[in-house]
Amino acid sequence: MAISKWIMGSLAILSLAALAVLAPVSPAMAQDIYKTVDENGNTVYTDQKPSDDAQPVKLKELTVVDPVKLGDEQAAGGDGNESESGDSAPDFGLRIVTPAAQESVWNTAYVLTVQVQTDRELPAGTQLAYLVDGEVRSSTRARSVEIEEVYRGEHQLSVELRASDGRVLAGAGPITFFMRQHSRLHPNPG
Repeated sequence: MAISKWIMGSLAILSLAALAVLAPVSPAMAQDIYKTVDENGNTVYTDQKPSDDAQPVKLKELTVVDPVKLGDEQAAGGDGNESESGDSAPDFGLRIVTPAAQESVWNTAYVLTVQVQTDRELPAGTQLAYLVDGEVRSSTRARSVEIEEVYRGEHQLSVELRASDGRVLAGAGPITFFMRQHSRLHPNPG
């Protein structure tokens, strides 16, 4: 019984707090908006009445759209296989050729050569982003790049085809590869 009274009291306090916060906002949302043009011809919209005979303007109602989680293509109205025109989205067939998955890359002075292939031409304005361990190390239209300062150890490589606005259109990887350097502990394997 005491717990339910405490819960009811807490709900009442929260309700009053919400009203106190929203009360000042409500009149602001209902205020009139006035349109004026200054001496330089600039249009100004204001909630301050510029003159006694000024009439408020009627603004179009705002379009409100529910938020969509990025990457949730079904929520955006598609199944991920359709473009805006309703056609099937192109499959670029992007794949990493070099290095191969699980490959040990030997004695390269810490320079990694990456080669990719695509089944289609790259659309205008797109670039290939080469990511090593999740960090973009090169961004170019070239299908073959040399990435410097890839040191000894295990690494992840992925490649993304990106539109000019940053959207990822296609991807390959990640694959795991190993950078190795010859030493007394790791002599030349061949």
